[in-house]
Amino acid sequence: MTFPVFSRHRRLAWIKIFIHGCFLSLWLTACWPAANPNAPYTPGFFYYALDSTSILFEDRSYRLPAPADCVFYALRPAPRGRWLAIEWDCPSGPRVGLFDSANGRIRLAINDQTLDNRLLAWHPDGGSVYLKIGMLSFPQIIRVDVETLKAVELSISAFVYDLAVSPDGKKTLYSLSNGIGFGSETWLGAENAQNPSQLWLEPRHIIALAQFSPDGSHIAYIKMPDSQQAYPAGELWIVNADGSNPMYIAVADAGRGYPPVWAPDGNKIAFVGRTDPADDRSRTLSIYDLQSGIVSVYPAVMVTPPAWSPDGELLTFTVRENDTITVWRYNVITEQKETIAPNACCAGWIR
Repeated sequence: MTFPVFSRHRRLAWIKIFIHGCFLSLWLTACWPAANPNAPYTPGFFYYALDSTSILFEDRSYRLPAPADCVFYALRPAPRGRWLAIEWDCPSGPRVGLFDSANGRIRLAINDQTLDNRLLAWHPDGGSVYLKIGMLSFPQIIRVDVETLKAVELSISAFVYDLAVSPDGKKTLYSLSNGIGFGSETWLGAENAQNPSQLWLEPRHIIALAQFSPDGSHIAYIKMPDSQQAYPAGELWIVNADGSNPMYIAVADAGRGYPPVWAPDGNKIAFVGRTDPADDRSRTLSIYDLQSGIVSVYPAVMVTPPAWSPDGELLTFTVRENDTITVWRYNVITEQKETIAPNACCAGWIR
């Protein structure tokens, strides 16, 4: 799941997997040589300007052209390093691009334009992405190296909808469902999901958006009812990394793909909550303090999940104000918020 800024469109795509070689299309007309993994880059704050379809950093900006007939959907930076993943909605299904903030270049994660692909997760080292491909034809889960575009298939169910990797890269957590009314299963395996064992079986609920804590000792996730309701109320839970000692935290928004987000020091979790479980418009910026056990709530009709600054003092997120999408920044220490940019979204930090 990923957070929506615009609605998705889906149509049947033919099965053509072409992972290696040059990306040839009207979008880019020449091969892009292999990137230099040691290329210098500048860490810092960024956001996406909707009017100019550009990504703006504090000292530079780059246009992010979409492939033909595609529209921007989401932007997700790597946990570390210079790369960002761009998601587009296209007539043949979702598509993922890789943006190099060191030089402003873009290429597709999958070189076959007819094959739909969706971002599941970044590897913690920022060197590879996990994708679900062929969702409308022959679904597979693969891991793609961002430098070489070489892909490795993970031997797990095609019904996987969610995936996360532990901070040390040694554990892969994923959830799957056989359809509405069948509940969900969550499994934990070694690197690339090898030798998995089942953590949870939820016949009546969907477990989603699981995220490891920075030290890998805990997992935060959203639990929601298994129903056809578009945006139900869910629950934020925390559990030990081995699946033991689950603890309910608070009501959370569900169905939009907003994950719980750990602070860099692991002492807080920011998430999209609700003041009224029955009203999906009552979304709030919510922060759970693990040491005090207190959930702080700040009203904001959020349309993207929050993102922490590297020092853990700031949160940035996107809200909808009337007909405008606006980037906000919230200071966790002073409890003050400010507007960063109107008609913009998807702010975060290159680390």
